[in-house]
Amino acid sequence: MNEMAQPADIDSLPADVLTLLQRGMAQYRSDPAGAELLFGIARSQAPASLPLYRALVKFYNRECQFDAAYDMAAQGMREAARLGQLPPDWRDWTLDMLHGKEASFALLTLKAMAFLELRRGNTAASVEILDQLRQLDPSDGIGSSVVASLAAGI
Repeated sequence: MNEMAQPADIDSLPADVLTLLQRGMAQYRSDPAGAELLFGIARSQAPASLPLYRALVKFYNRECQFDAAYDMAAQGMREAARLGQLPPDWRDWTLDMLHGKEASFALLTLKAMAFLELRRGNTAASVEILDQLRQLDPSDGIGSSVVASLAAGI
């Protein structure tokens, strides 16, 4: 099998992108704008990198930029859906469609979106996502029940 036919390893980053991410993470407390610039460059170099989306969601959440964190999670979820050959809208997913690392990443990112909706004050939107997650992950393997408990307490 040639290199082009092999699926991408969604758990790894190209070395140059990893360097940009590490530099950004090292300076995000002292220079958030500079870190964000490095992250933007990393995204332009690896737009399909799921680990990069995960890191950026965490960065924006830590910075209390919940809209930006949600937008990054939604982009990462859509990219995971594309890579995993899932419909672009999570409302169209069914349990039998979910196979592989890409689907796992998509579900975990959807859980993050539910959490971020709570942080943004959108409880109804969070509950809608959580309802879908209960159907897609009936054994609660990704732990969405934790976010559901938070939503129930609001």
